[in-house]
Amino acid sequence: MWIERLVSDPLTHGVELAARFAEQRHKLLAENVANLDTPDFQPQRLDPQAFQAALRTAFERVKRGDTDRLQLRGDAQVSTTADGKLRLRPAREPAQNLLFHDGTNARLETLMTDAQQNALSYRLALQLLRGRFNTMTAAIRGRTQ
Repeated sequence: MWIERLVSDPLTHGVELAARFAEQRHKLLAENVANLDTPDFQPQRLDPQAFQAALRTAFERVKRGDTDRLQLRGDAQVSTTADGKLRLRPAREPAQNLLFHDGTNARLETLMTDAQQNALSYRLALQLLRGRFNTMTAAIRGRTQ
């Protein structure tokens, strides 16, 4: 149906995937902060650069005409299922040559910086989705502004 193609085009799907990635990454960052003082806790990480690279490659495949749907085939952390849903597999945070006395390697400052950058990415994705849907709503209602 034409309305389904309008709502689920590659651009909208890509922005939706970006929002979902940021949402899942935020949960992971919050878990890392919550367990910062837990002995032997090793924080997990979702790499935003790996996600962006996989998304860029998926857009290039759509642009070349290899496929009409976004399919993320990134590294081991990022992929999409057959029905287009985001599949994430967090990795353990590397030790960065520093372990604290309790066996952890997390730094609060780094985690909070990552959380702030992630929040900005999430807000941007939601604003793009909102603008896209507002444009479609205006077109359906027959308004130009």
